[in-house]
Amino acid sequence: MVNKFIKKYFIVIFLIAITGCKSGAMIDDSQQESDSSPSSSSSNADNIANPSDSSLSASALDTTPVVAVVSTADTGSSSAEESSGYNVESGEFNLLPRAVDGWDKTGWSLLTPSEDSRLIYVDADIGNDETAEFYAPRDILDIYNPGLIKPFRTVESAIENTRQGYPDWVLLHRGQEWELIPRTAIKGGRSVDERSVLTSYGEVGARPVLSNSGKDILRIWANKYYIAITGISFYSQARDPNSPFFAGWRSLSELNGLVIYGPEATTMGSILIEDNHFNYLTKGISIIGNGDHRDIVIRRNLIRNSYNDLGHSQGMSAAKTSALVEENVFDHNGWYIQQKEKDGRENDEGQGTIYNHNTYFTKSADTIFRNNIFLRPSSIHNKWTANPSEVGTDQVMSQNLVMENNLYVGGEIGISAGGNDDYNTGPRWKNIKIVDNIMLAIGRDQPTNRTLGWYIDTVDWDGGEVCGNYLLNNDNILVQNINAIKINGHSNDVTVSKNLIYGLKMTDASTKNGGITVDDSPKTNIKVRDNNIQLVDSQMLPLIVETVIPGMFENNIYFTSSDLTNWFRADEESYSYDDWVTLATDAGSSNEQQIFQSPERTFETYLSSIGLSPDIDTFVESIANLPVRTWDDRFSAETINTYIREGYGNTTCE
Repeated sequence: MVNKFIKKYFIVIFLIAITGCKSGAMIDDSQQESDSSPSSSSSNADNIANPSDSSLSASALDTTPVVAVVSTADTGSSSAEESSGYNVESGEFNLLPRAVDGWDKTGWSLLTPSEDSRLIYVDADIGNDETAEFYAPRDILDIYNPGLIKPFRTVESAIENTRQGYPDWVLLHRGQEWELIPRTAIKGGRSVDERSVLTSYGEVGARPVLSNSGKDILRIWANKYYIAITGISFYSQARDPNSPFFAGWRSLSELNGLVIYGPEATTMGSILIEDNHFNYLTKGISIIGNGDHRDIVIRRNLIRNSYNDLGHSQGMSAAKTSALVEENVFDHNGWYIQQKEKDGRENDEGQGTIYNHNTYFTKSADTIFRNNIFLRPSSIHNKWTANPSEVGTDQVMSQNLVMENNLYVGGEIGISAGGNDDYNTGPRWKNIKIVDNIMLAIGRDQPTNRTLGWYIDTVDWDGGEVCGNYLLNNDNILVQNINAIKINGHSNDVTVSKNLIYGLKMTDASTKNGGITVDDSPKTNIKVRDNNIQLVDSQMLPLIVETVIPGMFENNIYFTSSDLTNWFRADEESYSYDDWVTLATDAGSSNEQQIFQSPERTFETYLSSIGLSPDIDTFVESIANLPVRTWDDRFSAETINTYIREGYGNTTCE
């Protein structure tokens, strides 16, 4: 018995020795991904139909994410999920800083290695995969400026020396670039507090750049949890038409930045994506598979210039995902040049098409978009779909979605929560909130060569709220197919309130395009109240209602420059204000022109006010040039939206 005990003791000591600080490279081949894993190109988010007229309805949803404080696992044990399974609830966001010690003073997540973490450094210039060592945190005084070390040369070798289920770190030297082997995948960590980390190090330098010639630059593949990726640039110079290394049209391959894959009948997540740049890719971030993806936190990333000359393209696409998407900037995604044809479907040379958007989420639940800036998409800023699983029958397929205090500029549609398959039998959405957003100049860019500017487009909602949004100032006279808010489809328990509709200019009155439009599909308990619809120098009608339901409208302020006898349209007839009030029993409303303090405020005037050239390209490049973990409040949605609101009295949904 003593001999057996001694043998076990020395085995333990030996294992500790070879895994301790400054250890030599150890390759865990068993953790490499199989080539049989499905390709990211099979995402069911690719089947996007042309957005049709939509409708609105939603109920209240608490926008505060649930934060779970999960106890740290024994640092000597392996991954907790290997024995117990991943069990984070949908809508539960384990934000490291809020759950542990708080963010730093500028709001960046605080990531700290564990005692048994491996710190694995990578330097493309001086690294050597044969002689490299990994380090214990206790032996490195400053993780991000480690001094004299023996780094790896390749990212792949560094990842091979991480362990599945451990909080190991791979740190890439700033200012350097790597061409990764296709199908490069990173491993999962131990818990929500002890994540595997891919990040950067060095006193100065731009974000390290990752690219490859395959389908995906980097993967988080099946059943990998508890991961953080921060301070990395995903970029393809072969796809950048402004680069001397551009491959040329008709020679491009599809290339996604980061792909997260959850296979059917699995649940995976607790993934933090923060402070990364995605540029000139097919999709910046793509979440695919029929599994459930939970606790996906996308913070403070710059996602731009996604395009495709072979198929569809998105800034970010996600299937069956519960995500917190906050303080990101999405710009010019889904297109490189304007559509040359009239039908908006050709994609040669990266033309904008009706299928491409800044974000595309399908069958989503418990997801929050908050304080993001969305600029110049090919078609839609936020595209949501809820396609029924049974042919012929509508079902609730997306629920508990919040879009709050985001800024939208350009494109042709702001928010579409209505597509795509609709059998006209009932609701497909439940509990949706669109609150306190600013939308400017929707319809300006005409990327698909269409002439529409739809701000909020909804259909088939079972409970929800559209409140406190500022829908402002279209500035393209060629775009006359304009709608501010559509309430269509089988909808019930929906409140549309405190929205300001201003500066939407149509040269002719239309029987289909109005400030707020309501179709004749079955509806119950729809309330349109306390809205301010100001259509100065516009022939647009404040309201177009296919079937009048008495008591639906109250306490609104209406004004249009249209003919006084033609301010409202209901049941295919035109009505003056007085006749409308009687017909709809519109209590407490008024017809008056409002005078605002600074209605000329736009995104461009804001840029001038902070000393920047008043154009989007300058704004985006200013953000792109910020160093790692640098936050400038002047470039935030909160600051810009406050500037816009103050020009109109600063009304919000609260």
